[in-house]
Amino acid sequence: MAAAAELLRAGLATGAFTGLPPEGPEDEEFDAPEGRLLLRQHLVRERDRTLRRKKIDAVLQAGGSLACEVCTFDFAERYGERGEGYIECHHVVPLHVAGEGRTGLADLALICANCHRMIHRRAPWPTPQELREGLLS
Repeated sequence: MAAAAELLRAGLATGAFTGLPPEGPEDEEFDAPEGRLLLRQHLVRERDRTLRRKKIDAVLQAGGSLACEVCTFDFAERYGERGEGYIECHHVVPLHVAGEGRTGLADLALICANCHRMIHRRAPWPTPQELREGLLS
């Protein structure tokens, strides 16, 4: 990879690089090796798995539904029995920012998978409220 990057830099510097070949129909049949087993070690922030359940229970006990706090998508409404009780739970203040400490139910938002991915797509991460406001504008 480093050698390829060096060739690109040299070609750009001398003007010999004219660009990549155009993508053709053969790209439609492109394949790549996948599925190898890899061992990875990394640090992760500890999460209390019971918080999600407690947040869901609190919303339901207050008479709410498990609709996304950003876009109002409701898994049960869309998927019926398969979607009953499902929603993702998001830390409004990311744990890497909050650091080690205590998390309350008010620190969590229930959001659908699409909105969750949009929040985490790139930094800076918007809060659910900011993402919702972006949808409304």
